[in-house]
Amino acid sequence: MSDQAERAARETGRQARRIADSRWFETTARAGFVGSGIVHLLVGYLVVLLGIGSASGEETDQSGALQQLAAVPGGIVLLWVVAVGTAALALRLVVEAVVGGRSDSTRAWAARAKDAGKAVVYGVVSYTAVTFALGAGKSSSGSSRGAAAQALATPGGVFVLVAAGVAAIAIGVGLVVTGVRRSFRKQLVPLPSTIDRPVTVLAIVGYVGKGIAVVVVGVLIVVAAFRSDPSQATGLDGAFQAIHGMPGGGVVLVLVGIGFLAYGVYSFFRAKYARL
Repeated sequence: MSDQAERAARETGRQARRIADSRWFETTARAGFVGSGIVHLLVGYLVVLLGIGSASGEETDQSGALQQLAAVPGGIVLLWVVAVGTAALALRLVVEAVVGGRSDSTRAWAARAKDAGKAVVYGVVSYTAVTFALGAGKSSSGSSRGAAAQALATPGGVFVLVAAGVAAIAIGVGLVVTGVRRSFRKQLVPLPSTIDRPVTVLAIVGYVGKGIAVVVVGVLIVVAAFRSDPSQATGLDGAFQAIHGMPGGGVVLVLVGIGFLAYGVYSFFRAKYARL
């Protein structure tokens, strides 16, 4: 890279960092945690209903949650809040992934990759919220099956699907470990003593519950790959349905649903106390 190109890249990085550190951008990004909290609360509510046998055919993943949100009075406004907030948060994470590292160490690159992965997740939530706000939302489970069928139809697609399933399992295990080891505290500024313990409990329960659900998603993807059956490669909704069909699955679903509810409430605290 020429000196001029390197200087231009550094200047672009400084400008991106300046935007990401601005007050208005930080406020909007914190709104992303609020949007994430709303989605997790709705998912948790639907999962608990499924666990106690009161669900009436609703999808119990993020698309089902956003569909429920669109149906309530004022829901379209909330959908746009979710969309804008999570989009801003995704953009900030992209900036962190590109220019946030201060070294070329393995740990720094791992942190960048983690930020990039989070950016994709929040970007998907934002896009999905926009589609439902515009009245064009679709089932994410159907999309998952379609993507799996396309992967299986291509050369080497089985290996790609297995890799995706293993990645999901690793992410789920990582979430559980984050909760158990309380690694999430590094993402927060020091909490007031009056709320430190409740927020910690919410985060532990939330990360563990969410992690279990993501691990099940990964297992279903791997099973679909080995069986060459894309109908089994579903998202969260399929994972919850699979748990529901197991002995004692209703109890497990209620516990996982409580985990999502806890993560949703934790997200509201994170909006205020996140270390950005």
